[in-house]
Amino acid sequence: MQDKTLNKKIKILINLAITVLALSIIYLIRLIFSDFITRFFQAFTSILLPFAIALFISYLVAPIFKVLETKIKLKNRLINTGLVYGIILVILFFFFRFAGVLLYEQGILFVENDWPNILETIELFLANNPVLYDAYQALGDLFDINSIGQSINIVGVFQSITSIVITVVLVPVFLFFILNDRTNIYEGLIRLFPEKYRKHAIALTGRAHRVIEVYFNGRFVTMFVMAIAFTIAFFIFGFKERSFLFGFMMGFFDVVPYVGPFIAMVLPVVYSLTDETLLFGEYAPIAVVIMVSVGQLIQNNVAQPFIMGKETKLHPLLVLSSFVFFGYLFGVVGIILAIPITGMIRTSFHYLKELHDDKLSLSKAEKEKIREEDDNELRD
Repeated sequence: MQDKTLNKKIKILINLAITVLALSIIYLIRLIFSDFITRFFQAFTSILLPFAIALFISYLVAPIFKVLETKIKLKNRLINTGLVYGIILVILFFFFRFAGVLLYEQGILFVENDWPNILETIELFLANNPVLYDAYQALGDLFDINSIGQSINIVGVFQSITSIVITVVLVPVFLFFILNDRTNIYEGLIRLFPEKYRKHAIALTGRAHRVIEVYFNGRFVTMFVMAIAFTIAFFIFGFKERSFLFGFMMGFFDVVPYVGPFIAMVLPVVYSLTDETLLFGEYAPIAVVIMVSVGQLIQNNVAQPFIMGKETKLHPLLVLSSFVFFGYLFGVVGIILAIPITGMIRTSFHYLKELHDDKLSLSKAEKEKIREEDDNELRD
C-alpha cells in the first residue's frame, strides 16, 4: 500500500516537472523569437480575415449553389460559381443603391446635426456635477485632438490601408476557390491523414462543417431579424428616420453575440438624452436599455436555439472566455470566429468521448455470447 502511494506521488512530481519544463521552454521560445512570433501572427491574421469573410459568404450562398446543382441540374461548377457571383453582385448593387445610400445619409446627418447636440448635453450634465466634470476635463486633456493628430503614425496608417485593400482583393479570390474547388480541397485535406485515421477525420470534418454551416447561416438570419425588429422598435419609440441607422447598427454588431448589441446601444441611448419628444420622455434612455436587454433575452433563449439548434448553444461564460482567448490571439477576427471554433472543439471532444464509450460498451455479438454462456450454465 505504501509503495503504491509512493509511486503515485512520484508520478505526480514527474508530471509537474514536465509541465514546468514545457512552460519554461515556451517562455524561452517566446523570449527569443518574440518578434518572429508577432510577425507570424500578424501575417496569419491578415490571411485569416479575408478567408473568414469568404467562408461566411460561401455558407450564405450554399443554398443557391445547391439549387443550381440539384434542381436546375447544372453540373459545371465553374458556370455555377459564375452565376453565384452574378447573384451576389446584383444583391450588393441593390443593397448599396437603396439601403446603403439611406444609411450613409442618416450617418452624415447624425454626425453633422445630432452629435454636436449630444456633446452639448453631456457637457451641460457634467457641468452640474463637479466631480464628473473634473474627470471629463482630465480625459479631454489626455485625448486632445491636436496631440492625437501629432502622434498619428504614418507607417501604421499605410499598413492599415494596405491591409484593407488586401482584404478586399483576397475575399473574392478565396470565395471563388472555395465555391469552385471545395470538393478537391476537402479530399486533399482528408488525404493528409494516414489511412487508418481517415474515417475519424471524415467524421470530425463532417461535424465541423455542420457547426459552421448552422452558425453562419443562423447568425446571418438573427442579424437580419434583429435589425428589422429594432428598427421597428426605434420607430415606435419616436426615433423617426434615425431608426434605420440605429436598427442597422443593432443587427450588424450582433455578429458578436452578447457584447455587440450593447456596444451598438450606446449611440441611441446617448441620443435619447437630447430628444425630449421620444416615448417615455426623460426616461427614454432607461427604456432603450430595457428594450435591448429584453431583445437579447428573447434572442439568446428563444430565437437562437430555434434557428441554430444545440450545436452552437454554449454557456455564456464559455462564450465570453472564448471571446477573450481568440480575440487576444487573432484580434477582431478571433472574436467573430470564437463561437464556431469553440463549437468545433466541443463537438470534437464529444466525438472522442463517443469513441471511448463505444470501446467500453459491449457489442451485440458479445452480449449474445454472454447470454448463451449464462443459458448453458443454467442448463448444467
